[in-house]
Amino acid sequence: MDTEIEDAQLRMIFTACHPDLDPRDRIAFALKTVSGFSSKEIASALLTKEETVKKRLSRARKAILHSNLTFDIPQGKALPFRLETVMQVIYLIFKEGFHSNKKEILIREELCGEAMRLCQILLKNKNIRTSEVYALFALFCFHAARLSSKLSVTNELLDLEHQDRSTWHFPLISLGNSIMNKAVDTDEFSCYHYEAAIAAEHLQAKSFEETNWNTILQWYQQFYVIQPMPSHKLTMAVVCLQKNDLAQAKRYLVQLEPHDLEQRSRLYYGILSAYYTAKKNYMKGLYYIDLALDTVNNTLEKEYLQKKKDSLLKEKCLND
Repeated sequence: MDTEIEDAQLRMIFTACHPDLDPRDRIAFALKTVSGFSSKEIASALLTKEETVKKRLSRARKAILHSNLTFDIPQGKALPFRLETVMQVIYLIFKEGFHSNKKEILIREELCGEAMRLCQILLKNKNIRTSEVYALFALFCFHAARLSSKLSVTNELLDLEHQDRSTWHFPLISLGNSIMNKAVDTDEFSCYHYEAAIAAEHLQAKSFEETNWNTILQWYQQFYVIQPMPSHKLTMAVVCLQKNDLAQAKRYLVQLEPHDLEQRSRLYYGILSAYYTAKKNYMKGLYYIDLALDTVNNTLEKEYLQKKKDSLLKEKCLND
């Protein structure tokens, strides 16, 4: 029925995203109570401190007790009022699956699959079938199409440049494209529209060298306008490095600090290393790659960064 949510897991997410809870607390509360995320995993997903997450969870519990909130299952017209938070929760479930914060596991396909399943259920309900939900599902399709290419046959992490594009799941890409056509039937684009457009641009390139970095940068700049997050600014620096626009990359990087990325500060250090390597400043490149290695949690990511360091050391020796 269009007036209610039949799936038990999705009902729980809608129920946990209570409108009377502080907006900053709803997502953390839902991820903890429904999806069983640890405080560390929630902190990584939200780019905040673990202590901050614990405070949000504590605040949510106190609000529930103080106001005697009842967690009734929303139906009909009540559903759209909770949709934005529900979508954020589903997005973060997929994100943890696509690149896990766990030490020994990089990809959790079961989480990606669950997020896609929940999103499909949203699309079946006319009360909550919006262009944003279409864009979110298209984004999931585009990212899921690359899951099998993220690791080599020897279980090594492969970045986008070194992934075997022939292993990408093209039926999923095709599905994502058809869903995206429905998503853009609107006058306003959400963060999910822009993120899906960026993912689609990568998939359209026949090779890494043929990637249209100018278009990707434009999408990110528009993305940043509606969602000004430090991680987007960092990614714009990455795009500028690919364009060999070191001056613009530096302008983005100087606006950031490691704590802006919290548990993902390794990404900041890794990009700084790449920037100084491009500038042929190998000492600083090595300094920042060491900082990245000191802050990385996942074993496969650590091995990936170590190989980056080994390559940088060889390059330094050749140029000394």
